[in-house]
Amino acid sequence: MGVLDLSDPDHRPLPDLIETFERAAIAAGREILAARAAGARVSIKSDLTPVTQADRAAEAIILAQLNAQFPEVPVVAEEMAEDGKCPSCAEASYFLVDALDGTGDFIAGRNEFTVNIALIRDLKPVAGVVFAPALGRLWSGAGPKAHVCDVTPEGEIRNRREIRTRALPKMPVALVSVSHREPETQAWLDALPPHKTTHIGSSLKFCLVAEGKADVYPRLVCLHQWDIAAGDAVLRAAGGITLGLDGKPLEYGVDNSDFDCGRFVCWGRHPDAPRGRSREAAPRRLRN
Repeated sequence: MGVLDLSDPDHRPLPDLIETFERAAIAAGREILAARAAGARVSIKSDLTPVTQADRAAEAIILAQLNAQFPEVPVVAEEMAEDGKCPSCAEASYFLVDALDGTGDFIAGRNEFTVNIALIRDLKPVAGVVFAPALGRLWSGAGPKAHVCDVTPEGEIRNRREIRTRALPKMPVALVSVSHREPETQAWLDALPPHKTTHIGSSLKFCLVAEGKADVYPRLVCLHQWDIAAGDAVLRAAGGITLGLDGKPLEYGVDNSDFDCGRFVCWGRHPDAPRGRSREAAPRRLRN
């Protein structure tokens, strides 16, 4: 197979791609759980973030499956980037992989860590899978449809069902990170109208908004593209949107890049673009 043509959401490679993503994510998730049971060894990367053998082993599994099925599609993955092996440019399509998002949660013994695989095309995340191996839940999104399903310990997918975002309720639910509590993000939340706040780790925040269990997720610090691409793909397929602080949909790209992404706000339903006295200010009103 070569570079994918996914301009048509009903094009045959799309379900084939999601199936490949799901198989790779489930295999990587089983490796992560096995590493946790054996006792994860932690080291520190050049950016001072932790990494374990589970991160690297899971990424190797995913890369092998992607390369076998789609050898001409470039791949950007977190540990590849640490090792200086990622492509410096990818003009048409490329895969974004974070084999273990929420490494801190994983090390701390919490279950809120995920496996993330996405396809970027024309600067947008057009397909993605997020798998939470310790929770036995998998989310997928491509084209106009998103799904959630259960995954058994043996890796079997069950109870697949379609998900959609919800209309903004009178009391919106905002999601924030468990491990990272940045002052800028908190200031944005403080400027919102009355709302509830829930803390949750990793890319699960995108998935809860996609399922209609929450409404907004702001992150006003720079992350890496692989941290968010798969969750963003699921969210967009479910009817949501991820906006930069300029009010435009967040874009992804590899062009002599360090793979950073800008600050953003995820919404279950498209609101007015965030406006106020500063770029970080919350919107003065929320619209369904």
